[in-house]
Amino acid sequence: MQLRSVALFTLLCTVALPGCDKVKQCNSLIDTINSHTPKMTAATGKFADIATNPKVVEEYEGVVQGAIDEVKALDLGDEKVSAFAKRYESLLGDAKAIGTEMKAAASDPTKLQAVVTKADDIRKTEEALVSEVNTYCSG
Repeated sequence: MQLRSVALFTLLCTVALPGCDKVKQCNSLIDTINSHTPKMTAATGKFADIATNPKVVEEYEGVVQGAIDEVKALDLGDEKVSAFAKRYESLLGDAKAIGTEMKAAASDPTKLQAVVTKADDIRKTEEALVSEVNTYCSG
């Protein structure tokens, strides 16, 4: 039943109903976030290896930069969706800075734990932002 509703809504959107552009923009943003979340999680998971493999930080920074570039490339005319994208981009900038902090803390377990905690806080903020996007986009 849900698939029919989605198919019907998609069909109606092709007839240019109001709100369809918002839906497309929401989907673009959500798809972009979703495509990078597993990559970022995997790259963050490798932080434990930083002492023996400092390249994990470069990999992480590359993954985050890829997400930043994709978010910047989105064409979002809806003010709210655009604001969500800007907030996400800012959050990604904070996440990228974690890489620099990781390099500096690599040899100090206490500092390293503080950076890991920051990374976890960023992940929690991302989850809250995604929830806001989903709430706005489903309404």
